[in-house]
Amino acid sequence: MDITPRQLQLGRFWKKYLRLTRAGVPTLGALDIIAREEKAPEFQAVIQAMQSALAEGNLLSEVMGEHPELFSLSAIELVRTAEKGGQWDIVVEELADGYLEGTFD
Repeated sequence: MDITPRQLQLGRFWKKYLRLTRAGVPTLGALDIIAREEKAPEFQAVIQAMQSALAEGNLLSEVMGEHPELFSLSAIELVRTAEKGGQWDIVVEELADGYLEGTFD
């Protein structure tokens, strides 16, 4: 199955986020690193906006919901589930794999 450039971009984002946070980097630090390494200015701006909103105390699912052009309802719901249940590694891995396999739009 062919994946779109956006799916590839999001798959890579979630893979990098997973690897950084698994290694112990806090979420805000991980987003800072990912934003600084991101080459696409539009996506970099979204990551920075997400980082700012999280620093203000918003939930990740809420922040993602502010960018429906980028994050699908399925992705937002998976994150919301992780926020409630705490299975971050599993959810983030599912997100990364889902985008890279073309499951998520």
